[in-house]
Amino acid sequence: MGGVIDISSETISIIAALISGLSALYARWAVNESKKANELNRFKALLDLKAGYLNEMNQQLKAAKDWGLNDSFTQACREKYAEVDSKYREVCSEIDKFHISLVNNKQ
Repeated sequence: MGGVIDISSETISIIAALISGLSALYARWAVNESKKANELNRFKALLDLKAGYLNEMNQQLKAAKDWGLNDSFTQACREKYAEVDSKYREVCSEIDKFHISLVNNKQ
């Protein structure tokens, strides 16, 4: 009774189709997960930029305050602060947009 399993070519085709369908579903899931990971990495990069710009702004304020004079150095600190503040606001705007898309689940 060393039986041989008799599988028709139709059965093999059905099994192959099922495996192909499952592979396609897995590939789609993997793509979606990859997109989510990329979006989260982008969000982290934006948060890191925000923190960096805020730190730079604080450094410029401290440098100008420590110098304490209304001279070219203090003016340069103020100009640098304004430049960094502009970039900081851009990053905050991007974070806000990203947050809205996350909340609405529209990544």
